[in-house]
Amino acid sequence: MNKTILSTTLALGLGAALTGQSADAAEQPVNKAELADLAMNHQDKLNAAPIQEGTYDYEFDYNGYHFDFESNGSSWTWKYYTNGYTPVAAPAVTAPAAIAPVKAPVTQAAPVQQAPVAQKAAYQAPVSYQAPAQTYSAPKAATTQTSTSGVYVNAHLQAIAQRESGGNIHAINPTSGAAGKYQFLQSTWDTVAPAEWKGKSPASAPESVQDAAAVKLYNEYGAQHWVTA
Repeated sequence: MNKTILSTTLALGLGAALTGQSADAAEQPVNKAELADLAMNHQDKLNAAPIQEGTYDYEFDYNGYHFDFESNGSSWTWKYYTNGYTPVAAPAVTAPAAIAPVKAPVTQAAPVQQAPVAQKAAYQAPVSYQAPAQTYSAPKAATTQTSTSGVYVNAHLQAIAQRESGGNIHAINPTSGAAGKYQFLQSTWDTVAPAEWKGKSPASAPESVQDAAAVKLYNEYGAQHWVTA
């Protein structure tokens, strides 16, 4: 029986066939049974790649057959035949140059458009309120109306107190900072409050003190300090 197969490639050798063999492996021990099995039963593996990298020359007899595996580093041959038969050697074929694979163009994704972040305008409450200038004659102090604190408060001031705070002496406006029954700003309160209450919150003063301060402000400047007047 005679079988000679020529094959070429630049692939790595069959590491499973001769694990650990060097490029100059002519004198290295070989697994004859494994190589013989490859030649007789797994020709596709021998055709796909050399049995190891580099040059080699393995020639031996096994179970009545003669085996020969050779490589010069760029092409390889293998063959086997029955003992006593001399085949005609065929020239080894050099592997063709590898063809570079064609790369598909890279598709660039369109940039993701981000929606603008909604901006909220910050609101800052005014430090103080100043009424527009106007000509006003202050009325005489009222003596016919009396609040629950015992201080004489005219009907107009009582109406202002209801509109400003609903009559709550502890009311505080979180936006403007106005406080108390009459919603005094601190700067206005400090001009009409008794000395012991200046610098303190109007909402912390007793109702009688708040009523007296409101009457004093009303008698001196009229109702121009209250936007609800």
